[in-house]
Amino acid sequence: MLLSSETQAQMVFHILQNDLHRPFENGKANRYMIEEAITLGLYKGEIPPCDQEDIDTIISLVDDLIKNYGTIDNGI
Repeated sequence: MLLSSETQAQMVFHILQNDLHRPFENGKANRYMIEEAITLGLYKGEIPPCDQEDIDTIISLVDDLIKNYGTIDNGI
């Protein structure tokens, strides 16, 4: 992992706030949309370098929040 847990958490909240995890896929975050957003952020220099393990962790955290708090339009 290249990112700190704090940076990962910031990215999770950015993903949720900007609906980058939608549309849902079988009740989980849309992995493709998140990976595309991260790739664009890397190219634009908006996020620091990260590896696949960071991306997998971020998506897992988003999925956990969806699982724990639901998929209703309550901000998640």
